Amino acid sequence: MKFDHAVYFSDRTPEEEAERWARQGMTAAPGGSHEAWGTQNALFYAGNGYLEALSVEKPEIAGRSEHPLTRLLLHDLRQGPGWGTVCLRPGDLHRFEEQLKEHGFRTSGVLDASRRTASGELLEWQMLFIDQDPGESLPFPFFIDWGMPDGERLAGLIGSGTMPEENRAFQITECTFQVKDPVRSAVRWSEVLGLEAPEADRIRLENGVDLVFVRGGTGPERLADVTLIREPES
Repeated sequence: MKFDHAVYFSDRTPEEEAERWARQGMTAAPGGSHEAWGTQNALFYAGNGYLEALSVEKPEIAGRSEHPLTRLLLHDLRQGPGWGTVCLRPGDLHRFEEQLKEHGFRTSGVLDASRRTASGELLEWQMLFIDQDPGESLPFPFFIDWGMPDGERLAGLIGSGTMPEENRAFQITECTFQVKDPVRSAVRWSEVLGLEAPEADRIRLENGVDLVFVRGGTGPERLADVTLIREPES
């Protein structure tokens, strides 16, 4: 199981988010529009994953959408912007869906997805969600398949200029979730992901990202922080 990206629910435009990241020394760019969902994003690519700032572009479309991530976005934005959830790569989504069903989970089924980039290119991929209404409890991660090997996708991102070469020095190391019971949440997520029992309140993914569960306050259980480091030049 690999980390793919973390999603920040934003009330800014992609251009504003890219500028905000730039002030922190991070080269990001507007990603484009999810035309069927009424949303848009800005993206910052690191060496082992990326950050997505997701916002509403067309409220009339987003409000009618049944897409699980759009529904969570609209729900959480009522309380203001903030981190929302994470996306993971399990490999074959159809096989992974069968594993989830064997453990009693209902799913969205494998969904076709697309985004129109700022240059007009249409990108396509597949997604999978566990059925879960937005609320106070921690959203399960959602899952993605880009339809190509990781190395090929990385080379394409760099070759197209979408990911600057210097961004490879950045690494996402931790995603921290505020929950009511850290150990119970870690065990539950390990079961969902088909991984061995975690070490206390921490799950290590294949590409070096730790999912860390800590005791939170009185608000909803959510992704609370993402740790990003920049490796020194050799």
